[in-house]
This record gives sequence, C-alpha cells and structure tokens, in this order.
Amino acid sequence: MNWIRYIITIPFALFVLFLQGLGKCFGLTYKQISVIFNLWIQGGVLVLSGCLPFVQSLMCPFQAPEGMRWIIRICALFFALMYLVGFVLMLRHYRLPFNRAFVRCVSDLQHIASIWHCSYYAVNIIIFVILFLLLISLNILLAWLVSQ
Repeated sequence: MNWIRYIITIPFALFVLFLQGLGKCFGLTYKQISVIFNLWIQGGVLVLSGCLPFVQSLMCPFQAPEGMRWIIRICALFFALMYLVGFVLMLRHYRLPFNRAFVRCVSDLQHIASIWHCSYYAVNIIIFVILFLLLISLNILLAWLVSQ
C-alpha cells in the first residue's frame, strides 16, 4: 500500500511546489495562490468551458429541425447556467478573507477524505486535477456534439 501513497503524494507535492512558485511570481502567499488558482481560476475556466455548448449552438449551423435547434439551445443554456450558479455558490461558500477561504476549503476536503476513506492528498488530486480535466473534456465533447 505504500506505493499508492507515493503515487498520490508525488503529484500533490509537485502541485504544491507549482503553486508556491506561482505565488512567489505574483507576491502571494501559498494560501492566497491556492484560493485564487484552485477555486477562482479553475472555477472560472469550468464556467467558460460550460458555456461552450451554448455558444456553439448559437454560432454553428447544425442539421436539425428548427424546433430541435431551440431545444438544444435551451438545454445548453441551462447547462451553462448550472455552471454559473455553482461557481457563484462556491464563491459565496469560500468568501474572503483568503485565510478563511483556505481553511474552509481544507476542512471541506478533509471531510470528503473521511467520507471516501482516503487521504486529503487523494481528494485534492481527484477534485482539482482528475475531475477538473474530466469536466473540461465533457464540455468540449458536448460543444463538438452540438456542432454536428
């Protein structure tokens, strides 16, 4: 089981080093850059990618009856709005100051780790890397499907 710990700890440590370096470049502490990058930037990127299917439905002429085009557009708009509402709720839950937002996020991740029976590091990797990349990929795939 030690090898699983290393598989999870090494990427987490590399990501921490990345955030510390990024923070130094902008004169921010680790807590500040963690909140900005993990919550604000990644959340914003998810919202923007969640809007891709709607934008694609407006811009690309696709082969479907007019009624079906409107159904697709409305569903894509609802999909984008779900991302936007989720982002706003997340911003409210992890509101400033930075220290409070960071501590609350760590606490929530530790709580999830206890429910999932895994480490805090694993939850970080699952949410901020794997889930993030899966959702971006899903949004791009949906935008591509809308254009067909």
